[in-house]
Parts: sequence; C-alpha cells; structure tokens
Amino acid sequence: MFKKESVEMNPSGAPAGTTSSHSRPSTPRPGGPATIGPSIFIKGEVTGDEDLVVQGRIEGTVNLAKHNVTVGPSGKVTADVRGKTVIVEGEVVGDVEAGEQIVLRRSAVVEGNIRAPRVALEDGAVFRGGIEMDSTPKPDRGREAAKPETKVAGGRDGGPARPEAPAEPRSKSLTA
Repeated sequence: MFKKESVEMNPSGAPAGTTSSHSRPSTPRPGGPATIGPSIFIKGEVTGDEDLVVQGRIEGTVNLAKHNVTVGPSGKVTADVRGKTVIVEGEVVGDVEAGEQIVLRRSAVVEGNIRAPRVALEDGAVFRGGIEMDSTPKPDRGREAAKPETKVAGGRDGGPARPEAPAEPRSKSLTA
C-alpha cells in the first residue's frame, strides 16, 4: 500500500534539498583570499598564511611574503607592504616589496619605493618613489650590505650635479 522512500539528509540533519533555520554558517572555500572590508580599520601588523584583499584601511605593516596582496579600489594602506605578488588599485603610502611582481593599476596612488623582479604600471597610475627591479633575495633589512658610494660634484655655475669620473691612473710614458 505505502512505499517507504529513502530520503538523503544534508549535514544539518534536514532532508536534502531543504534548508534548515538552524544550519551552520558556510565555511570559506579553501584557498580563497581573506578580505578586509571597506568599513574595517586595522592598526598594527598584518600577517598570515593566505592571500589578502584590502578594501578597508591599514596602518602599520603588511607582511605576507609567501602570498598575494591586493589593495582594492577603496583600500587605503599607510604601511610597508610585502607579498609574493602585490596588486594596487587603491592608495598606498609606504614601501612595497614583492617576491614575484608588483602591478599598479590605473586607479593606484602609491607614495613610496617599490622593489620586485617584475613591475607593471598601467596608464593613469600615480607613483612617487623609486623602483628597484632585482631578482636576488635581499639580506635582512636591518643589516643591509654596504652599497658603493658615488661621489657627486656640483657645478659652481648652478648647473646640475654630475657623478665624478674615476681618476685616470698616472703612468709614465715610455718612448723607444
């Protein structure tokens, strides 16, 4: 007379295809970036083991050297930023360093030095600072290797300063 149907149950204990008002919140999908939303302000050091998208404000340091960091269009970062790849669409005041690449999108405003093996600046990006493109690992920031010194001689006539040429070795001329 009556057939007994098997009903699959979902993890919350409700029949599959239905929703329960007592279900657990969904967990973030593995590998997805963490997001600092537009209304969030963080003051201090940001570290972690996942990619990061900044839509809010950060003051301090961002150190995710093995992960990607994106400063979104509404992101405002007053900090030194380190990441594997750093993409800036918003504002950064501070030095930016990446192990692989730095990309400044057309909406980016960056004031500080940038250092990465590859650097891309789109038309319209605003950048004030220096660029160092080097693929060799940098020694500990506190004990940087001494850089060769360049002497600069300024002209008395108000002209631009120019690096001095190395002194020519003096040799005796021998004529035979």
